[in-house]
Amino acid sequence: MWIVGLVIVVCVALYFLFQAADSLALTDQTAPAKVVGKGYREAGRSYYTEIINGRPVAAPRTTPEAYVLKLTFDGCEVECPVSLVLYDAMNDGDQVHVTYQRRRITGALKVMSVSR
Repeated sequence: MWIVGLVIVVCVALYFLFQAADSLALTDQTAPAKVVGKGYREAGRSYYTEIINGRPVAAPRTTPEAYVLKLTFDGCEVECPVSLVLYDAMNDGDQVHVTYQRRRITGALKVMSVSR
């Protein structure tokens, strides 16, 4: 049985090592992007069940409203939340500047900021 525990601990350690190698100390990159769409996500409330002292308790989870721009750059399409001022100023086809980070191994993009 201790072998199963050891295998689980090793797998968890390898997962965290992979995440660290993929995402730590990334450099910020800047690129021009084109707005290809706009969206709005309403604020809402959902519930999830959490076990406390052996009893299920429904805990609320609130999500704030979000103004989202769909951008295309570097051959990828991403959605990122922006301020209401920037959202109102943008139209489809407009150019913006995006500061982003690209993961080393997976190649996933994380948009840090969007500006005119």
